Amino acid sequence: MSQQVTEKPYILAIDDEQLNLELLRFILERNGFVFQGTHDDEHFFELLQQQPPELILLDIIMPRIEGFELCEKIKTFPQYKDIPIIFLTGKVNVKDKIKGFEVGGVDYVTKPFNEQELIARIQTHVELRRARNQIERQAENLRQSNALKDRMFSIIGHDLRSPLSAAKLKMDFIMRGIIDPESSDFKDKTVYELLKTMDEALNLLQNLLGWAKAESDQIQVIPENLDLHEIVEQTFRLLKLGSEHKSISLRNNVPESTFAHADLNTTKTVLRNLLSNAIKFTPYEGEIQVNLDMEKDRMIVEVQDNGQGIPSEDIPKILNPNEHFSKLGTEKEPGTGLGLVLCQNFVRKNGGTLKIRSTVGEGSTFYFDLPVAKEVSV
Repeated sequence: MSQQVTEKPYILAIDDEQLNLELLRFILERNGFVFQGTHDDEHFFELLQQQPPELILLDIIMPRIEGFELCEKIKTFPQYKDIPIIFLTGKVNVKDKIKGFEVGGVDYVTKPFNEQELIARIQTHVELRRARNQIERQAENLRQSNALKDRMFSIIGHDLRSPLSAAKLKMDFIMRGIIDPESSDFKDKTVYELLKTMDEALNLLQNLLGWAKAESDQIQVIPENLDLHEIVEQTFRLLKLGSEHKSISLRNNVPESTFAHADLNTTKTVLRNLLSNAIKFTPYEGEIQVNLDMEKDRMIVEVQDNGQGIPSEDIPKILNPNEHFSKLGTEKEPGTGLGLVLCQNFVRKNGGTLKIRSTVGEGSTFYFDLPVAKEVSV
């Protein structure tokens, strides 16, 4: 975890003279630093592992290991290689200084210490490191932002445009008289296809907006007691058009008055996407069940279908947010893979994990855990 600028800088030192360590402690703590020091190189690495410092003060001449060698050893660890190291030495010759810079040191402080010089050099390198870390964080945020924009443009340009173009073409046929509104199958076929296409576009748009907010950390999760049975019923009603068209039976096996402690909007989004996917990959006259299992203070919510199933090698791809993996449904329904990416993100925000069990030809179960509500007011 990166330290905030408001925190006191933590400095770690190794010196074989206890008196030097006590002097360093006195000077640094008086100037607002947090200090740890040791004369033992093994103990030094224990301290380094417990909490990486913002800067290391390293004595050159020690009985068991030379400071230059210890510096090289520190730099072999990826997690420590960027920590600035200032050498403490009584040596002032140019050759030693050059060697210190070659092995990864950033500066020298000569003994006996001058307090103002020591503090100035430490403060300079701490501020440089914090500035570099901030620039790196900003660069990473910019890379993520650009990747987010690129993916959004790709989805808008292809996946969202396709259903809207199909709907526009269908309505254009109606206006030109190519499709007759008075025909017997107009309501059963044409209107259904238009509604289905609009549902696909709306669902994709909702997922796209939710995903963009989640990637930008703009989603506010507010846990509350949720009646899970009622939320499943609401989701069934929302997806009634697609399930009835394929004659799929939906069974809510969540007992009434079963309460989870989670965020309402993200939980609804997860159930909507999982049930929508289940309908997509379940054949005519299939069955989808929402089941519930209890484990201590967690509840396991399962969306189970008897559809085509998922090959085992595809499951890691489906759960990989960077894979953009999708397949057509049993009625050639398109998908982007975005819904499951969103589900994983929202389940994590509620403290759970999304998992999959599946057998090809028998069906799939997508399941996730939520906290159980401890007290429910009637």
